[in-house]
Formats: sequence, structure tokens, C-alpha cells
Amino acid sequence: MLLDWPYTRFDYSSLKVTKDQEDYITSNLYSIAESRFSPSCHLRAIYMQEKVVGFLEYEFGDSDKDDCTIWRFMIDQKYQNTGIGKVALGLLLEEIISYKCCQLVDVYYHPQNIAAQKLYASYGFEQVGDRDDGTVIAEVKV
Repeated sequence: MLLDWPYTRFDYSSLKVTKDQEDYITSNLYSIAESRFSPSCHLRAIYMQEKVVGFLEYEFGDSDKDDCTIWRFMIDQKYQNTGIGKVALGLLLEEIISYKCCQLVDVYYHPQNIAAQKLYASYGFEQVGDRDDGTVIAEVKV
């Protein structure tokens, strides 16, 4: 289940990825701080059985909102490999599609993050290039 980000009800810095994933994703606090300066950021808590197990951020593009970028998608290490990531990504894509203004969703991830690559590929994301920072660009048409 995805819910609007509750500003005061949960400490998102307590969500952690595994030690070997730490180089793949920046802190959730970065997204929270960024959202203060970018009102177009959408933050969501990922819940499983009323417990916060993950966090995500997405943002529509500036030009006619025809594209959307998933900036953050993380599942706490205790809940990885449970299927919650796949369910949450499906719900996220449904939410993005519901706005009826987006034709393309893209996401960036570390090239060695095989779990992320497999998750995104399971929803039709295809690698289309690399960013200057070395992260992979993957996109899906919606």
C-alpha cells in the first residue's frame, strides 16, 4: 500500500538498505529535504500490514508533465525479497497513470544493482542509456 508521506508519524532515516546496497542509493533524508524546495515532488510511504517498510519519491517533468521520474524507491532491508517491492512498484505506476498526463516513466539506478534492474524490467522498463554520474537510465511507456 502507498500512502502520502506523513511528515511527523515516522522517522524515514530508520529505513535501511543492506550494507552492499548503500552505494546504490542516497539517504531518504535527501529526498525529504529536496521536497521542501520542489513542490512537484511526490513522496510516499510504502506500507505492509500497517508497518512502514519503504519510501519512494517521484516527480513529473516540467514540460507539459509528459514524463515522470522515479527518483527514490527503496525497501527496508528487513522486508526485501518479500514481494513488497514488486507490489509497491505496480501501485506506483497505477498512481502515475491515474494522472493521465504522463506518457513515459523513467528511473535511474546503479548499474551493479541487479535487484533494481530485475524489478524494473518486470514492469517493462528498458535500459536506454547512462547518465553522466554512471547510473543507468531505464524507461517504460505508459
